[in-house]
Amino acid sequence: GSSDARPFTVDDLAADAADAVRTLGLDRPAVLGWSMGGFVALTLARAHPTVLSRMVLLATSPGGAAAKPIAPAVKAQLTDFSGTPRERARRLLGLLFPPERAAAVDAEFGDVVAAAQAALPLDVVREQEHLLDEWERDRVGGRLDEVRCPTLVAAGSEDVVIPPANAVALATGIAGAWLARFPR
Repeated sequence: GSSDARPFTVDDLAADAADAVRTLGLDRPAVLGWSMGGFVALTLARAHPTVLSRMVLLATSPGGAAAKPIAPAVKAQLTDFSGTPRERARRLLGLLFPPERAAAVDAEFGDVVAAAQAALPLDVVREQEHLLDEWERDRVGGRLDEVRCPTLVAAGSEDVVIPPANAVALATGIAGAWLARFPR
């Protein structure tokens, strides 16, 4: 969050990303935005178009009326912070991966995800939750035509967290965008 105690916004994160690109002296890098990072990438492309050369949007949403929101039951699971960090990691990985893959991913990476969950302050998690709610209300979705950089949109065909219809909305709303759908 910011030092003025207000919740951070996607616009703040995009401005921070633009500042980082400039400070590091990067020459119009390609940007990949996954999930909430896609919100930042979209905002960066719209609000700071000279900063990036191209963009990949992976499993993300345009927000606003153009978006298919996260199902309430899935959102409830994402925001359920009960149990140990290891239990939360198992639930999260169970959402992100199909059942036949989730157990293997959990066995290999569950402890890493649990450690990350344990280190993440609850107030930051709540700010992310607020950011997601704001994005779903009205964001770039109605202004996708303002995104001018070459864009690849990719999504899993059975993603339960970010419905795949969002990839279609992004690819049809951004002029010249390519769409890649990945089967289970």
